[in-house]
Amino acid sequence: MRGFLKKAFTTVYSVFPVFNRPMAVCAVMSIIAVLYLNSHKNVLLSLLLLFVIVSAVICFVRRTGKAVVISLLFLAVCASAVNEFYRINELNRLDGQTVEAVFVAAEDTKSTEKVSKVTVYATGKGALPANTKLKLYWFDGTSVSCGDKFKAAVKLSSLKDSEYKNYNYGNAVYIDSRLIKIRESYKPNGFFLKIGEVRSYIVKTLNNRFSEDDSSVLIALNSGDRSFLSDTFYGKVLTCGVSHVMVVSGLHISIILGLLYRFIEKFFYNSYLKALSSIGILFLIAAMCGFSQSASRACLMFLFFVLAPVFMRQNDPLNSLGAAVILMVFIHPFCIFSVAFLLSVVSTAAVVWIAPFYSELIITKLHLKKRFAVTLIEIFTVSLSAMIFTAPISMLVFDRISFLAPFTFLLVTFPVTFALEFNTLALVLSAMPGIKPLSEPLFFVSGICTKYIRFVIRELGSFRFMYVKPGFGMFFVSLFLIFATVSGMYLYKFYRKLARMNDLKEVRQRGGNSERGFAEKKPARRAD
Repeated sequence: MRGFLKKAFTTVYSVFPVFNRPMAVCAVMSIIAVLYLNSHKNVLLSLLLLFVIVSAVICFVRRTGKAVVISLLFLAVCASAVNEFYRINELNRLDGQTVEAVFVAAEDTKSTEKVSKVTVYATGKGALPANTKLKLYWFDGTSVSCGDKFKAAVKLSSLKDSEYKNYNYGNAVYIDSRLIKIRESYKPNGFFLKIGEVRSYIVKTLNNRFSEDDSSVLIALNSGDRSFLSDTFYGKVLTCGVSHVMVVSGLHISIILGLLYRFIEKFFYNSYLKALSSIGILFLIAAMCGFSQSASRACLMFLFFVLAPVFMRQNDPLNSLGAAVILMVFIHPFCIFSVAFLLSVVSTAAVVWIAPFYSELIITKLHLKKRFAVTLIEIFTVSLSAMIFTAPISMLVFDRISFLAPFTFLLVTFPVTFALEFNTLALVLSAMPGIKPLSEPLFFVSGICTKYIRFVIRELGSFRFMYVKPGFGMFFVSLFLIFATVSGMYLYKFYRKLARMNDLKEVRQRGGNSERGFAEKKPARRAD
């Protein structure tokens, strides 16, 4: 029986060698552990002790460096989650109290007819722990700008169990706050002040250069701020299934970093200087986007890509994604409740793990040689893979799924790339007084691309019947489709592996038979 189980495990592992990507496996384990801890809050320390014992057993059985590293990372994430639960409990004890603290605004005030709000961080000077993130609300004409540092009295209230609780947890907001009065203002925080100036420059420049509709799209592409998009247009974006295009993610960062990396390579030959320059750019992009979940995940993933050559390690996209997820969950365990984070991770996994295999398979089977046809297949496969993998999340969260996504993404991928590249270059050149006129033709090209993107989304977004409510049964169908997609890839690879082994065995047999035949035909030496 033991031999049979060992053989079965060996066979399954040879067909599905997922443990070859230890960081990806550790990321999945960490997410499951945080979800389990969240559903058993009363026995956190007991579960943490259980995880320690399980990790020790795994390290003892496997006795490899990978097992030790994975176990330590897994335990670090679990410990961080437990610490975050205790931090939430401490904040909940302030329910209903009015406290004073010093805050730094991380964005400009966003106002509606009735309420104004701004995201702030506590500095640790006052009743709130340092780096406590709050959404601050008020109902008068007070205005706060990004980078403003001030002492204020705020009234706190714990988050109620509602549909928005997990959304707030996913954004590291664990308690509600209402502004009572700003007591004192201080010198602005230099970092957030500069970030606010960059955002203001982007918004002001694009609003002055383009129409309101075009500038709103370009602002969303460059900074991830979708507040300027009209409700009608964003509704059509959802219908087309390309909302990820309107938020800064891996697609945008790969375009911007790829564009800037060409200049970095011309000025820096040292790998360490290249890495430092790229890290600075990634940090700036994440800060401009307010360190949103999708932008942070994408920046961390590209950070591992950038650092791999420095440490003379080979880049593996799935492992890099796993490492980025582990770091994100360690820093903020409840990011797994963020829909943007989940969609970003799942779609990226599909793009770097599944899409390359199926696109190469289709291209090989159809014997495609022309670059245009190959590119179309690659884009369509990427979009279809992302749609399949994000379908369960879209059904659970939005109760909708768009069947237009692969076609829309196919039509707008190149225009989005060109619009983002030309617009980024134009914004950089426009900030330099001596060469500002050079930005005009670049703005012109990005404007044409933006008009085309809006046209495609506006026309395809009119097909409302393609944005459907699939029903609960389709949720299980989508899960099965993911399982079939992944299994099909591994089974085909295993089949090809067996075929190569059989071919090699046949070649060796033929070689052996030829040698024996040659030995039989060779005349024996005559003895003298």
